[in-house]
Amino acid sequence: MRNGAIFSGGTMKKRSCNLLLAILVIVTITTGGLCAAPATEILTILHVNDYHGRVNPSIDKTIDADNPVGGAAYLAAMIKRERAVNPGGTVLLAAGDMFQGSPVSNLAYGAPVMHIMNELKFDAMALGNHEFDWGVGVLERLRREAHFPFLAANIVDPHGNLLPGMKRYVILRKGQTKVAVIGVTTPETRYTTKPDNVKNLTFLSPENVLPGLINDVKQRGATIIIVLSHLGLDADKKVASTVPGIDAIVGGHSHTVIHKPLKTENGTVILQTGAYGVYLGVLELIVDKATSKAVGYTEASGLKVVSAGAHDASDRRAALIAKKYNDRVKDKFSAVVGTASADLTTTRAGESNLGNLVADAMRAAAGCQIAFENSGGIRANIPAGKITMEEVFTAFPFDNVLISMTLTGEQVRTALEQGGTGDFGVMQVSGIAVTYDLKRPAGQRVVKAEVNGKPLDATASYTVVTNDFLAAGGDKMAALTQGKNIAYGDTLLDALVEYLKEHSPVSPQVEGRISFAQ
Repeated sequence: MRNGAIFSGGTMKKRSCNLLLAILVIVTITTGGLCAAPATEILTILHVNDYHGRVNPSIDKTIDADNPVGGAAYLAAMIKRERAVNPGGTVLLAAGDMFQGSPVSNLAYGAPVMHIMNELKFDAMALGNHEFDWGVGVLERLRREAHFPFLAANIVDPHGNLLPGMKRYVILRKGQTKVAVIGVTTPETRYTTKPDNVKNLTFLSPENVLPGLINDVKQRGATIIIVLSHLGLDADKKVASTVPGIDAIVGGHSHTVIHKPLKTENGTVILQTGAYGVYLGVLELIVDKATSKAVGYTEASGLKVVSAGAHDASDRRAALIAKKYNDRVKDKFSAVVGTASADLTTTRAGESNLGNLVADAMRAAAGCQIAFENSGGIRANIPAGKITMEEVFTAFPFDNVLISMTLTGEQVRTALEQGGTGDFGVMQVSGIAVTYDLKRPAGQRVVKAEVNGKPLDATASYTVVTNDFLAAGGDKMAALTQGKNIAYGDTLLDALVEYLKEHSPVSPQVEGRISFAQ
């Protein structure tokens, strides 16, 4: 179907009492009476982002310390229930990073998530940076298997063309309303996936691309404009403030939990559901029937927790899909590979005990003096007790390979500067201790660095191990592309598993490897 083709939706047949009551209340306030209620209708936007292959429920202690949340079967049940409230007036959207990140999804290269998304009849998905992690060939296979369009308005090849089969936007007809959904992807993709995977692609500025596309879809009759964004909250705010004519930005990338729609000064609302499918986003736009334009949204709009307890509703078809793929990997990933005496946790704001553990494992496997691991490469906490292969894989899902190299002390210092105070979180370390002063200008924030208790020598040579993502310049780590005596080693996952088998029970501490001057 050509770019901008209309996907028919059907007319709204009925609303639930709460939707009707919300419309009546708003109309009463604005018109002084109830007689104008039929002049508006509800457009429901259901949305998820940064699902990262999490087809199985899990414990998230920030939501519920005792009961699991998320999981495809429970998310599917909630989506179907919400859609049934407004069957002809509901749009279901995904804001990117849907496939990569769990054992069951990674080993099947996203197939279980795609199967479930097709079952749920998603209307559109924006590309996320991690959609490129397995290369453009796997991305193209996923696109062909999808029963919905992949949107990527700001990604072009050397000839200025979109990637094969991608669309800039899609126009959906819901009742009498035409809804345009325009997809944009973060330019950070150049260094937040493996750089070689996107080396021939250009990521255009969304602010430059969107105005022309908004004008285009309006010319085609669209009256509701949605930007399906994998840019992150800060970038979404910038788009909202600089690009007029957007009703809603359905966002992703920054894993931000926005419990209630964030309304900007120019009237655009920004939405995001955090990550991993533990929330479903629901925006109930109130649409003026005469103009088919949005005039507000209901108080019911916001996030709904996807509870996965024993008595919570689950969808049988989605559960069977998840089981099909889980059965293929359950023996391998249920294996216990170690134990932990305390919770192993991660943070991007500083040193973490899980960061210390993996950096120590990397250094032990490579026999190097120093190890560097990006905080963004650690994707989940591991609770105290027995550690399964599934938990290790979920925390480290990127199939990274260890790369050893020789760097000068000055290059190590530059790497610490680039990896300690940038936009991607503090780099985790082993074999070195560093103190930052964040009040200093960028490039001058490392005020102390010691290797095995001795000051870092700018002219000396040091052996360093990192992962292949950072070694290729990922997370803007240019210093790690300059190493000499390059050697490839084990996968990071294998190195960590061997370390756990040898050293369990592990009890890593936050011990001052990374500190900040007051």
